[in-house]
Amino acid sequence: MLFSALLARVLLTLVTIHVSSYLVLKYKRRSLPCVSLPRPPGPAGSPLLGNLIYFIGKLRINPHRELASLAKTYGPVLSLRLGLTRTIVVVSSPATYHEAVAKNDAALAARLVPDNVCALSYSATSMVFLPSSNKLWKQDRVIIGARFSSARGLDSIRPILEHHACQLSEHFRACYGKPVVIREAVNATVLNIISNILFSKDVVDLSVKGSQVFKGLIAPVLEEWSKSNVADAFPFLAPLDHLCGSRRRITIHLAKLFRFFDQEIVEERLRSNKNYNDVLDVLLARHAQSKLTRQEITTFLTDMFIAASDTSTVTVQRAMAQLLRHPDKMEKVRGELAACLGSSSFVKETDLDKMTYLQAVMKEILRLHPAVPLIPREVVGDGVSLGGFPVPIGTGVIINLWAIGRDQKAWPEPEEFMPERFLAGSPVHFQGMDDFAYRPFGAGRRVCPGMDYTARSVPLLLASLLHKTEWRLPDGMAPKDVDLSDRYGTVLDMGTPLRAVPVSGA
Repeated sequence: MLFSALLARVLLTLVTIHVSSYLVLKYKRRSLPCVSLPRPPGPAGSPLLGNLIYFIGKLRINPHRELASLAKTYGPVLSLRLGLTRTIVVVSSPATYHEAVAKNDAALAARLVPDNVCALSYSATSMVFLPSSNKLWKQDRVIIGARFSSARGLDSIRPILEHHACQLSEHFRACYGKPVVIREAVNATVLNIISNILFSKDVVDLSVKGSQVFKGLIAPVLEEWSKSNVADAFPFLAPLDHLCGSRRRITIHLAKLFRFFDQEIVEERLRSNKNYNDVLDVLLARHAQSKLTRQEITTFLTDMFIAASDTSTVTVQRAMAQLLRHPDKMEKVRGELAACLGSSSFVKETDLDKMTYLQAVMKEILRLHPAVPLIPREVVGDGVSLGGFPVPIGTGVIINLWAIGRDQKAWPEPEEFMPERFLAGSPVHFQGMDDFAYRPFGAGRRVCPGMDYTARSVPLLLASLLHKTEWRLPDGMAPKDVDLSDRYGTVLDMGTPLRAVPVSGA
């Protein structure tokens, strides 16, 4: 009771100081010559809250859809204001996307940093949030590129991909005739692929249902980071949030995950004194040369799991959902698999180049359902303009990939699932067209470093689910009953986890 009263008093004091400061600043501005730059259009907001009502309402649930809807009213460059100080500019067309990340790449190469990722100084050592000029950011990107982007690195992880894709296929074949939640097994497989690339060890047992130790560590972190935080709109409330809000909760969960990586992975490897030729060996070699601290290694491992695990999982699940909703396209994929693989029981990565329709399915899924639909940046350089509007330093910029992938001027029938648009003769690839209508992995110096890895791993997992296995919907569901609704979090997941029944297709 006493603590609640104290919090209420502190809150009242902070609000009073904040409002008073706002009124004084407003009075001073009125007494001086006013030279205001034109802002991009956007919905009117209140003097104190700005457009915060949008963020605690519809934007909190489906921000990608609501921002796309606002763009239809206000144009491809619109502005929103959070509280008194934070302005957000939203980019929603291929042309303005190109303008943001090609013409203004250096000035927009910083990430927006939410308050809750500052817990335990995570953002200070995370390549996700460090500025691109930072030495640690550059070093981390080189390490990732050597294993996840270079031809040699990708060839070295091929046995890991194929082994776990085979395990996934065997898992579903053991479940013939029973409804399964596709996401669970796919996510467990992806986690084990990442863990074996990083430190040569499984972190999940595919045969065990329900919660497991590692999932129990990483899931709360992802869940907490997916929540909005009032301190981002009103920084003066941050001290209260640190006591009883998101920052406090994420500190608890993140500390457990850090402890797991440091004690169970890093410390165990140091004690073993063995060399596995994996990413951890590279990290520890740099640690021995005083180029990385133990905390920076822990943060690197956290970054990799957060960036790679759920993104691949939701992409495979979305592909299965769309194929179950379109049985004719499912049959095209399965027919291609049968023609390319013949009597072979399992898919190899080298088989994927022959599967043009499978590749087209993946590209269409990334267009319709980007795993990360909103790319946040922050302006850190002078002279930036978007859509003819000046965008000053400190402004947040959000690129709505979801809206760009459904732009009617760029895509015929943009709402339809049509893998055929990516078949031979189409000029579209992951690096995008000149007008930036298709850049699902971002662009510029902050382009996703796992793009090439995803282009190999996701089709392999999808093919492993479909080869010699047919899929039916449970409980008499019709294809049109497959729920494609969204659940926005750290990734754009399906609102209802996909359930289906695997049956023998040999």
